[in-house]
Amino acid sequence: MKKLNIILILLISNFTFGQTTSYYTNTFGLTGENLKATLHDIIKDHTSYSYTTTKSILRDADEDPNNPANIILVYSGNSIDKFDFASNFEPDFWNREHVWPKSHGDFDAGDPFEVPLYTDAHNLKPVDHSMNTLRGEKDFDNGGTSVYNGSIMTECFSTSSTFEPRDAVKGDIARIILYMDVRYEGGNNEPNLVPLDGLTTYPNPQIGVLSTLLEWHEQDPPDAFEKRRNDVIYEWQGNRNPFIDYPEFADIIYGNTSPNSVEISIQDIPETINGGEGFGVSVNVNSLANCGPIESVVINYGNSWFDLNNNISMDYEDTWIASITEQPYNTMFCYEIIATDCEGNTNTLYGSEVIPPFPFEGVITSISEIQGQQEFSPFEGQTVNTTGIVTGAFANSFYIQDGSEPWSGIYIYSGGALPSMGDSVIVTGEISEFCWNGSPCDCSSCGGAGVTEFYQPEDIYIISSNNPLPEPILVPSGEALSEQYEGVLVRMENVECTSMPGGFGVWQVDDGSGTCGIHNTPDGYEHNPTIGDVYNITGIVTSTFNEWKVDLRMESDVESGDDVTAPFILSSNCYQVGENYYVYLYFNEPIDQSFLDVNNFLITNAQITNVVADFFDPTKATLTLSNVVSNSLGLIIFQMGDLNQNIGTNITYALNCNFNFDFSLNEETVNLKVFPNPNSGEFSIEIDSQDQTAYIYDLKGQAILTRNLKKGINNFSVKKPGFYFLQINNFEYIPLLVK
Repeated sequence: MKKLNIILILLISNFTFGQTTSYYTNTFGLTGENLKATLHDIIKDHTSYSYTTTKSILRDADEDPNNPANIILVYSGNSIDKFDFASNFEPDFWNREHVWPKSHGDFDAGDPFEVPLYTDAHNLKPVDHSMNTLRGEKDFDNGGTSVYNGSIMTECFSTSSTFEPRDAVKGDIARIILYMDVRYEGGNNEPNLVPLDGLTTYPNPQIGVLSTLLEWHEQDPPDAFEKRRNDVIYEWQGNRNPFIDYPEFADIIYGNTSPNSVEISIQDIPETINGGEGFGVSVNVNSLANCGPIESVVINYGNSWFDLNNNISMDYEDTWIASITEQPYNTMFCYEIIATDCEGNTNTLYGSEVIPPFPFEGVITSISEIQGQQEFSPFEGQTVNTTGIVTGAFANSFYIQDGSEPWSGIYIYSGGALPSMGDSVIVTGEISEFCWNGSPCDCSSCGGAGVTEFYQPEDIYIISSNNPLPEPILVPSGEALSEQYEGVLVRMENVECTSMPGGFGVWQVDDGSGTCGIHNTPDGYEHNPTIGDVYNITGIVTSTFNEWKVDLRMESDVESGDDVTAPFILSSNCYQVGENYYVYLYFNEPIDQSFLDVNNFLITNAQITNVVADFFDPTKATLTLSNVVSNSLGLIIFQMGDLNQNIGTNITYALNCNFNFDFSLNEETVNLKVFPNPNSGEFSIEIDSQDQTAYIYDLKGQAILTRNLKKGINNFSVKKPGFYFLQINNFEYIPLLVK
């Protein structure tokens, strides 16, 4: 293939993690519970990740600013290698601390990977494995005896029921607890977390001591480390800790103080700040004081939260304006704008934006040329540029692929950035051959399968995000583990599990053509197989410890084989964003997207306005709802097919959502319960008023039962299995499912 000379202007609209200028717009002037409720609406419904992925989030969020290869441990303050994770209970390594303990609210019940609260990175901090055990589930308060980390005395103190962290992070801990109180208010199967001014008892969703935490919040205000951490988690989860951005929110909510009388709002700042170019910033400032004009507006800025040493007094010309000099490429623009009114009242607006790298200019060498269609790369030891789509992203490495052919994939290890699956990237660095007998080595001394890789590349350019992944190559199990598929996405169908996971999490499958190792990746996906079961496997071919295997990336990489059954709904989630209502449906297998048509779905107590497939999860569909009148919804899907042409009909499913608005039947409220639902046909209606009539309709709209209800409990039967809905007078209220 010919090399390609390109000049590429990078698009980073999906890579920006600065705080949006309108994030807190609706909070000005609010107090107490009104402010708390508004902040809850802003930060709820964040994007959640698997518990495994949170290790990657913390490696970035709690990175040592003086040593990017290390991570800062919260209680001891130690800086250790960010990849020294205590997977085997090593006492000097780190693991994840739930600052609000998961036992205080029982949010580790069931499958923790499906609970957003369990994996909320705002509540997770890296901590010495031994310190995590010492802190346990204790409340936070002052006092106690010194805590030792092994034989080393820390700055922490502990009693039998309380824990006091070191002074440098007391405010960090307090603001995490306050965030959890605002973020988790009950609903969507989430507990209502409440900090109390006293000691608490698990498993109650409570923690103490609130007055001490508020003191710590005042004593230790947010610093540059904490502000950067907030930015990083916002990049991943899409929500922020408001008490880091605006510490005064704590006094307004918990101390019932008056809201800030000075409002600052961004009038103009570039959506994308280009390196090497100056730009302007303008803001509007209003004050509730009537004494005269605004006294001053100052902007402090720099290229990280650790450096806000540039200061400009803004000028007033209809709005407050400042001219910012050109900024370096591939950095951050972090700023604080401080306004002071005529009475000396002040307010501060914080913000940050990503400045993209220098536009790429260079020669692109294709991945197949780098692989050389041979065991060792002809470019070994040379610096090259290549491009591709990220097919798998792990803790400190990722794979890219530039087609769906053999020799089209390659491994990138320990880069300065960790792109996400679906990102289109350009990678610049030296090609090496890594052999698992100790270190990078020459071609003659591997003694086993080696890996062609970019080792610690010089630059990683993220061009765009959410691109379609290359189609996996369909291969027999006996041919998958070959050099031509190194770093390539492959798929094997109807392979039988022949052994359980052994050393390094590898289990074996075979379709009759030969065995293939499947790797449960700690930073990807770990499957618990059953010997004799048949699967369809998708993953990336790689070599570790001189052994070829297929790396698993996500849950949908493992499907049941020999599929002869139609898809069905495994689970669902309901979400509300403002006045928008969504239902996520998770099927037991990938579905045929051609069935995702609004006319193929019927729902009671709402209207379906849109049905879309998930971009990466082929088992997921999202329903957008309008005209919702009840939290109890009954769904029927007339037809749904999978990728093997198995089609199910009249799939029924009952939804119990927790949308936040008034579901009263009419102006005169009627309280009723229907139970049990679903069941085998025997139902009871409990109602608190007289003169109500119950109608039960089938899916054809025919009334199969009419009953005048008396106050109290009324029993009725529906003998034929199926899906029905109940009306009280003229109000369609509850879906009924008879098994």
